[in-house]
Amino acid sequence: MNSQLEISWNARKLSLLADRAIHLASENVLFIADPHFGKAATFRKSGIPVPEKSTQEDCDRLAQLIKLTKVETLVILGDFFHARLGKTNEVHQILFEWRELFKELKILLIRGNHDIKSGDPWTDLNIQCHPDPFNLYGFECRHIPVTNSNKPFLAGHVHPGFTLRGKGKSSIRSACFHLNESKIILPAFGSFTGLKNIQPENKDKIFLTNGEDIFKVP
Repeated sequence: MNSQLEISWNARKLSLLADRAIHLASENVLFIADPHFGKAATFRKSGIPVPEKSTQEDCDRLAQLIKLTKVETLVILGDFFHARLGKTNEVHQILFEWRELFKELKILLIRGNHDIKSGDPWTDLNIQCHPDPFNLYGFECRHIPVTNSNKPFLAGHVHPGFTLRGKGKSSIRSACFHLNESKIILPAFGSFTGLKNIQPENKDKIFLTNGEDIFKVP
């Protein structure tokens, strides 16, 4: 198994990263979906005592990916925040300190359903916000996948997961990239998110990832 796999998709070479991101080296851009920053803070505001470590840990993971790939642009395919309740001073400080590490990085957010409810990120994070869908690099950047599109697209929203069954009752369930010729649905980048088991069709491909290794499901 590997920490990344290079694939060919619509005449593009993409690297699927085990840490739930896509690197398009030809355009020097990194794609992630569904970080859901501040989700733990939302739970705390609702009376559930959850520490804020997920936002900090996800920012640390993202920082490592940016340093590793040396990209100039980050595209977030929706759901930057989990909810308006999660936009606390603590979350703001964590995100601001992360942003200060990458002042020259261009960041684009395709607004997802959670973003519409929570509002755009704080202005000092310097994030360009766009409606869903938004055309970039010859394909569509979406949050919510669609059945038919005029162009191939990248999307999030689903939080795709897949269960690989072995002999007897053994099985592995993990996040995955779900793709075919017309789409790639990214796994949720946020560590404090759930999974929805998908049912691939005949021409679909599934790449399972545990955050450290990634492999194609036979």
